Amino acid sequence: MTRYTLALLALAPLTALAPLITGCSHDTEAAATAAPKPRPIHVDTITVEERAVPKTALLAGSLKANQESDLAANANGRVMRTMVERGSFVPSGAAIAQLDTRISTLVATEAKANLETARAQKTLAESDCARFQRLKDKDAISQQEYDRVTSGCKTSAEQATAAESRAQQALQNVGDATVRAPFAGLIAERYVSAGEYVRADTKVVHLVDIDPLRLELTIPEADIGSVKMGQKVDFQVAAFPERRFQGTVRYIGPSVRSATRDLVFEALVPNREKLLRPGLFATARLDVGTQKLPVVPAASLRKDGDTLRAFVIVEKHLEERVVQPGPIEGERVAIISGVSAGERIVARPTEQIADGMDVE
Repeated sequence: MTRYTLALLALAPLTALAPLITGCSHDTEAAATAAPKPRPIHVDTITVEERAVPKTALLAGSLKANQESDLAANANGRVMRTMVERGSFVPSGAAIAQLDTRISTLVATEAKANLETARAQKTLAESDCARFQRLKDKDAISQQEYDRVTSGCKTSAEQATAAESRAQQALQNVGDATVRAPFAGLIAERYVSAGEYVRADTKVVHLVDIDPLRLELTIPEADIGSVKMGQKVDFQVAAFPERRFQGTVRYIGPSVRSATRDLVFEALVPNREKLLRPGLFATARLDVGTQKLPVVPAASLRKDGDTLRAFVIVEKHLEERVVQPGPIEGERVAIISGVSAGERIVARPTEQIADGMDVE
């Protein structure tokens, strides 16, 4: 058998299958041609409108205590006891620590006794002066004798005044032995304990006023004309992501900072629930005018996680777009990007519609 003959025999099965392969190809094309095309769906649509909406500036800042103080003892003595711990809330005038008052009480008692003596001597001297004044008027005594007596009257009055000052100072020292809060707030730190000896300048506690708080913000130079006294500022903090807080502008910096070309201002924030704390980072929104943006009903946007989508009608089919929302006013949402005014979108998109579907 020749080599040519063997080659023909090897090709014979493939040749026999060729009509079958060709036939299958024609059947597949026919089936594809016969498959029905999906019918266009019916959707309710709305036309995107353009409206003037508030323009907001996104600002970063932090919360600060309205006032805070390293409270000093203002007296010398041993600490007998402390009445607060870190985190304690104290009203204005509340006792924070008590110093030993035994020595200051004795000094105050002595000063009070000296004051009574000085007052008695002053009264006696005034009586003598009055009597010598009458004698002087009658020329019954000499000028020299009169001057000696009246000089003693003046000295007695000055001594009484000095004794009164020392008595008041002694009482003040007794009062200062009780360290009191000058304003209501939280104890951020306690520096002393019972048994320690403190001086007048020794720090006892660090007191922080947290109601209200101050929200310190900076605004770019181009927008400083939008900041006004009494203006409302909305903000959020990471500790409470679902809540919005509000403050009122109360302090505006006098000048723009040359290094950063921005202005510092502060808003007072009520904190009656005491949820907020100094040092928290805040993201605030401030109204800086108005701008025209496309506005759509909130129901016309489909939410997938944190992403909002709109379905736009383009040449009788759906085009899915991711939109960036702007200010929300009631049931309507301004759109920063994604759709334009005049376009038609699906009024209530469901999970069944998808990009590319034909519409009636």
